[in-house]
Amino acid sequence: MASVIYAPEAARNWLRKMREACEAIATQTQMGELRPRFGVPGARSFSVGNYVIFYRAIEGGVEVSRVIHGNRDMRNV
Repeated sequence: MASVIYAPEAARNWLRKMREACEAIATQTQMGELRPRFGVPGARSFSVGNYVIFYRAIEGGVEVSRVIHGNRDMRNV
């Protein structure tokens, strides 16, 4: 059985970065890259480190649909 490594500080830092990025895109909804092939009108993506946030602008902010690792095959997401 593989050992599990717990890194609570690293997890808190990752969550903080994600929260800050979401707050930024909520106030500047056009800052991400348009993703017309995502299948949702107005879909955009914004990279944060090794992760990509997929979202679309809605009244009063953004709707985040998913956060995935950047090494994933984006065509099959």
